Amino acid sequence: MRKKIKIAADFILNLIFPKECLGCQKEGCYLCQNCLAKIELNDKFYCALCKKPSPLMLICSDCRKSSELKAIWVAADYNNALLQDLIHLLKYNYVEEISGILGDLAIKYLQTNQILGQFNLNSANTIIVPVPLHKKRWQKRGFNQSELLADLLSSRLGLAKENLIGRIKNTQTQINLKRNERQENVKSAFSLKNIALFDKNKKIILIDDVVTTGSTLNECAKVLEQAGFMEIYGLVVAQRED
Repeated sequence: MRKKIKIAADFILNLIFPKECLGCQKEGCYLCQNCLAKIELNDKFYCALCKKPSPLMLICSDCRKSSELKAIWVAADYNNALLQDLIHLLKYNYVEEISGILGDLAIKYLQTNQILGQFNLNSANTIIVPVPLHKKRWQKRGFNQSELLADLLSSRLGLAKENLIGRIKNTQTQINLKRNERQENVKSAFSLKNIALFDKNKKIILIDDVVTTGSTLNECAKVLEQAGFMEIYGLVVAQRED
């Protein structure tokens, strides 16, 4: 029922306020193909936790001492104004359709860099896991943007998606928090769900929209590692500077 109401509401809104491309104001879509091409894929390889050069976005040996993540893949440059507008529309204007555009960027990044093949990630050994949203924030937004991305990636890449993690602490937004405050903010914020049902030999790809310091992904990876999962990666659309 909720979905039907939303579809009807979206239809009425589109009649009153037609969709316009964020780049050129062309009617009919939020981002036309010409403007989408202006969002360049990330072509740099570095450790997303400290920004030091690192092949294939692997977490460097120094950062691995305090992180259970093997790599964090960043699809595009957050400094692109169009990309920022898309992310803002999805997260704060609650335009679910944007998740398809962002998900396509992430998939294109994986394919361009042959990430799945390089890390031997396939339908037999890999699970996609969205970073969870607390139920209070979900009730306000009506969806979890990370799960929308995960659903698209799962469907397009043929990888299973499972909600292995729950958010038990309604943390404040990470925006404007310093690095140490971010770490403290998400500490003990996540718990495991039905973990005994899953093969711990599976590889995990954590999905989120934006990473800054990596605190949220690290905390999610921590609870997965404690459950016995040994190979954990992160995939995000963009990385914001801290």
